Amino acid sequence: MDRRSPIGAAGLAAALALGLATARPAHGQATADPRALEIARQALDAVRQGWALGRYDDASRVRAAINLRGAGAQGVTANLVLDRSGPRWRLDAAGGLGPLTLWAAPDRLALHVPALDQYATRPGGGLAAMAAEWGRLDAEVAAMRARLDGGYTELSLAGEETVDGRATWRLDDRPEPGTTASYWIDQASHLPRRVVLDRPGRRDVRIEFGYATGPRPARVTAYLQGQRDVQLTLTPTYDGSGRVSRIQAVTQSAGSSAVTTDVTLDWAPSVAVGFLRFSPPGGAREVSFGQLSQGVMLMAAGALGGLLPVFLGAR
Repeated sequence: MDRRSPIGAAGLAAALALGLATARPAHGQATADPRALEIARQALDAVRQGWALGRYDDASRVRAAINLRGAGAQGVTANLVLDRSGPRWRLDAAGGLGPLTLWAAPDRLALHVPALDQYATRPGGGLAAMAAEWGRLDAEVAAMRARLDGGYTELSLAGEETVDGRATWRLDDRPEPGTTASYWIDQASHLPRRVVLDRPGRRDVRIEFGYATGPRPARVTAYLQGQRDVQLTLTPTYDGSGRVSRIQAVTQSAGSSAVTTDVTLDWAPSVAVGFLRFSPPGGAREVSFGQLSQGVMLMAAGALGGLLPVFLGAR
């Protein structure tokens, strides 16, 4: 889950809501809890259908236009294009973080900073593979369902509780020693209402899901607890097919002003030939990737301020 980028916030929420049954070997109770497994299956089916997850898998290419605004963001804007069939992606950033362009292809990673007239490359196949994996929500849920059907033993029914006036089942998952993921599943809709992750040595996370009249979340609020507490509120808008078309994310760190991120998603963008392929820019000087990326991180620290530790997953 941590490998997802900030612009995949809706996907992250889905993954956290559906993170039942990781691929780790069983080590807890000797036998599976059949009632817990059945509730988890119903929850996966409800989310898979109600959130139109198959529509995300249908898209081979996506564009995300990102705009950060707030006291600590310095007007950062970015345009990210992912081609999952390549796989490859390109990120163009401006404002306080740029201008700069980052390309990821199966054979290499390339970075260009026009203000310095410098570019750098290095092997980068792993980052390119992220383009193929990002947004494959329906396939991820199918894999989770298969693990449940195989008799996942780390999941148990912890009881029944009321969340926001709704009767829920609480499921506890212990995917690794010391870590507990708890899920509150609505007894009427089988949709997630709350997720809590208790992870030793890392941020504890609580996620609350709010619904309007349909099965897709109208609001998702995440609370990250650590040395600096963070609240992230996501307000998605959906297109006619049920996919997220826009997300507004408001990030509030303890002691800092709120930063708003607006993300507009295009699931069938038109991209010019060669747009996703790197060519050395004319007149630019090649330098080491470590040197150039270090300069970019310094720019990011200045542009994003207190948000940078959140994006990088710092405690």
